[in-house]
Amino acid sequence: MGKPHVNIAFENGNIGTVTTSPDGVNVIVSSAVANAGFALSTPYTVYSLNEAEALGIIPTIAGNYELHKTIKEFYAEAGNGMELWIYGLAKTKTLDELVAASETVLTSSNRRIRFVTIKYAPSVPDTDVEAGLREGFPATCAAAQAIAEQFTVDNTHPVVFILEAYNYSGVPADLIGFGDTTYNRVAVMIGDTEKRTGATASKGAAVGVLAGRIAKNQVHVNVGRVKDGALKPLTFYVVDIPVEQVNVGALYDKGFITLTTHIGKSGYYFVDDMLACELEDDYHFLTRRRVIDKAYVLANQTLTNFILDTVPLTNEGKIQAAYAKALEAEVERVIAQEMTAKGELSADVTVANDTGVNCVIDVTNNIAQDSTIKGRIGVRPHGYGRFLEFTIGFNTGQ
Repeated sequence: MGKPHVNIAFENGNIGTVTTSPDGVNVIVSSAVANAGFALSTPYTVYSLNEAEALGIIPTIAGNYELHKTIKEFYAEAGNGMELWIYGLAKTKTLDELVAASETVLTSSNRRIRFVTIKYAPSVPDTDVEAGLREGFPATCAAAQAIAEQFTVDNTHPVVFILEAYNYSGVPADLIGFGDTTYNRVAVMIGDTEKRTGATASKGAAVGVLAGRIAKNQVHVNVGRVKDGALKPLTFYVVDIPVEQVNVGALYDKGFITLTTHIGKSGYYFVDDMLACELEDDYHFLTRRRVIDKAYVLANQTLTNFILDTVPLTNEGKIQAAYAKALEAEVERVIAQEMTAKGELSADVTVANDTGVNCVIDVTNNIAQDSTIKGRIGVRPHGYGRFLEFTIGFNTGQ
């Protein structure tokens, strides 16, 4: 039983695919070196690269080069003024320890952080490779998913992790991929702005670019949308190979977020926004995840107002229709106001007063017996033109 509360469970399998909330606030949890202005295991909040540099986070290769690079690329993409949390840990910590430590800063943020970006730069780089990635990487994904689910369910604090495909071998065939996994709160990126054999020997990915694009996008906007323009960096590599020479389709098919180019367009773009789970999962794409998470938070905030409210009952102990309709209307109103009105849900313009939100209270449940109001909330996401198929020919006027 526990104390009076709201419980909303996520449905899955409904899509059939073969500023009320801090929608894009990010924390970079990174291997780091402390200095006079920057302590480890301490959360910091900045709004520009200059503020991060004022803490003493500067690009010295033996110090905080990778952390500085990630922050720099985040703000190049997101723009100054965007809230960013920073949480540094000793370079002796493993990747799994960085993931585990994220719980501390998530708790400190009081539900503000929505994305945890892990930047791994140990003092002694990992060398062991298993299935094309750092040894033990599947367990790392599972641990990140478990933390994200815990905060979502226990704290009404939806979280998504962004991980680097650390130590990627450069051979797509080596990768197992995510066709049979369930990590729908984990994104894994391949591709960096520096070569593996460069002076800094990058073994990770340019996760700051991805985090920055997410931060400035509304929840329903795909990070790869071409209309939003090319990404800021002018070079991207997979290991040592320029992205335009890489078979990115093979990486996409395995479920990794990576980079591409488009005919007739200059610059680089994200291919898509997949999460590390099977395609049939309703939340396989980050846009789906972000949309449902925002609706989830808004629904919880609204329904909490009805905890221990006086509920008028029928002679059978069931909720009266008028009260049920009022509750339904309030949930729909809040979500429509904060999402549909901002273009984040798909309203059917051919149907009068459609908002893309539907809340239905179960009026058959005997509330006099179990004090439980049951219902279902449905929100309609946007579709995405992943495949455009046309024909072309001559018009002869006939």
